[in-house]
Amino acid sequence: MEKSTEKTEKKTPSSQFEKALTSTFPRICEGCSQLTNKQFFLIDPLLKLTTIGTFIKNANSNFVLSKIIVEDFYEGEIYLLLSLKQAITIGNILLLLDDEAIKENASKENFDADCADGFKEFSNQVCGILDNDLRLKLPKPIHLKLLSVEPINKENMTTVLKDEILNEECLFLTSSMRISGFDDDQFIICVPKLIGEEFFGEIIEEANKEYRGTILAVDDSNTDLRIVRKLLGSDFKVLVTDNPNNALSLIGKTHIDLVLMDIYMPGVDGITLCERIKRNAMVEEVPIIICSAHPTQENVIRAVRAGAADFIVKPVSRQKLIEKINKHMLNKNLKSFANR
Repeated sequence: MEKSTEKTEKKTPSSQFEKALTSTFPRICEGCSQLTNKQFFLIDPLLKLTTIGTFIKNANSNFVLSKIIVEDFYEGEIYLLLSLKQAITIGNILLLLDDEAIKENASKENFDADCADGFKEFSNQVCGILDNDLRLKLPKPIHLKLLSVEPINKENMTTVLKDEILNEECLFLTSSMRISGFDDDQFIICVPKLIGEEFFGEIIEEANKEYRGTILAVDDSNTDLRIVRKLLGSDFKVLVTDNPNNALSLIGKTHIDLVLMDIYMPGVDGITLCERIKRNAMVEEVPIIICSAHPTQENVIRAVRAGAADFIVKPVSRQKLIEKINKHMLNKNLKSFANR
């Protein structure tokens, strides 16, 4: 199976996400070895950034995609991606065919219903191991559940996955898979970048990427934080927190160009937090945009008096949000230049 070109795959530095996933490999190998009565090995893992659509277009193989639902605190889908020949090999192993028959079926790419059931059993095994291991490693609750197993290739990928998913930037953790008695192939776990970053609240980026600035989003709604990251993540480094007290700490130790802050939060509301930030001489010049889904004239006035640069109503379009950010980051830079 041919890898995507370097122009479309971007290498990433080491991350907690990569360490957590690769740490599940010994258990995956052990569990799959027991399931198939064959020795499984996963070696040389490498994390890269690309899209599923780009990867499939650039590869000279057909694939089988196992779709896994992510539930509980984290939400979305992750994918197990193996070449069609490797999926047939694994499915036929579980049908207890002899090695020569398995190799012949793989060469003919004969992925019949019985073989698909066998591969689904394998995918369930991997899903269960990931679920058990990640529950112990991630800071928030997670539950993984296998949804479907489908062949995918250049011709049918738009029917298997929505265009939005095919074009979303994903973290591809690719390893060499070795099954005793058969040719090596690739074992790929594909996680949308937004979900992978949310696992440990980190930013996973290709080396030397340049961002237009760093945005801190503060909101007690994890759904709204995901929306902000999706709207801005391609242009800005987006740090998020659902804890207003953490926001003060982040602003104090990290260079922040602008803060997006919800007005209604338990404990410390957005206006109170805005006042606290503006009292700190080290960060008082950082522009703050207050956000609310239920604005009132009183709250807008209070926000401005507290030092907010602007007030926006949720939901907001990407274009509108970018316009607001550009305006206030420019004003900040002009003030900094004038004060030199």
